[in-house]
Amino acid sequence: MNGNDPLVTYGCFHPGHNEEIKYFEECRVYTVQIESSLACQQGCLYCYASSEDAPMKELSSEDIYAILDSAASMDVRAIDWLGGDPLLRKDWYELMKYAVDKGLKNNIWTSGMPLMDIEVAAKAVEISDGGFISVHLDSLDREIYRKLHTGNPERKMDAILEGVDNVQSLGKKPENMINCITFTKPVADEDVKNTIRYFFREKGMRTCLTQLSIVGLAKEHADWVPDLKEIREACETRDKDNYPDSRLSMGSMDTNKFYCGGIICVTVDGDVTPCSVIRKGYGNIHDSSLENIVDRSRNELLFTHIRDPGNMSGHCRTCKNNSVCWGCRATAYYETGDILAPDPRCWNNPANIGVDMFEKNS
Repeated sequence: MNGNDPLVTYGCFHPGHNEEIKYFEECRVYTVQIESSLACQQGCLYCYASSEDAPMKELSSEDIYAILDSAASMDVRAIDWLGGDPLLRKDWYELMKYAVDKGLKNNIWTSGMPLMDIEVAAKAVEISDGGFISVHLDSLDREIYRKLHTGNPERKMDAILEGVDNVQSLGKKPENMINCITFTKPVADEDVKNTIRYFFREKGMRTCLTQLSIVGLAKEHADWVPDLKEIREACETRDKDNYPDSRLSMGSMDTNKFYCGGIICVTVDGDVTPCSVIRKGYGNIHDSSLENIVDRSRNELLFTHIRDPGNMSGHCRTCKNNSVCWGCRATAYYETGDILAPDPRCWNNPANIGVDMFEKNS
């Protein structure tokens, strides 16, 4: 593995990627994701964290402070603030300030719309020092955006782009920002390519191209799952624009294995999962401390078995990209029932091609 390869440097997301890789090698938790609230202005019709009748609930402040205390005691280095939109909590800044006081870096995964408020943007830039900010704009085409989200597309898209400009004008470096695209069939082909290129060439931001998993609201839109050809073309565009000096690639759940293998997530219900998309809990903070849950289920939460590529199954064992990629564990879990199986949406795996053609013709 080349530590200077841009897919290592930027696919880790966190600015401190060398430390993140060290944690991965030691099978330690580098990042705790906190799903602090389900409230969100964007209204994504495929949201994995929501359902038709989901209440707009929050994880209590007391629970979050306890998680931050536990994270600090485990020498965790970063907190990924998730939602919904974490910036819609009234106490978001106080919680993130507490994290900083405990020696933790803050990474903010927001829709981007709250950043339209210059005061919110300024606080987000300040509190994410040493971390990153991710916004979420799937498409620059208003009609496509309208198909994927509720509400007024013009107002929402303009708010996100204004928020990006705000945080950059306040000093957030573009290399420490991400635009997240949930990759669905409506944005496939030229639309997703245009969005990837726009954010990199105009805003200096790389793309997190997130594969759609059939969970939450996405259960109503199984036809939005892109095929392998569409995934391959989108990822090739991402690689050409975002990582032109790399000879490697990674799947369409667009993080390398060092990020994926160093995170755990606490959902809004208190369940502790391997990542926010995988809604399979290995304990709950209302029943046991986060430290005890990690000690008991470290292998399941951090996928320790497949850290050695020789333990991976099928094509993954010999894939040229397995130094940085182990496929999407969420896609494997939801489509095969086996969280350690080869990613069924990986276009590099010859075994998937026949399956994909069968699905097209059936």
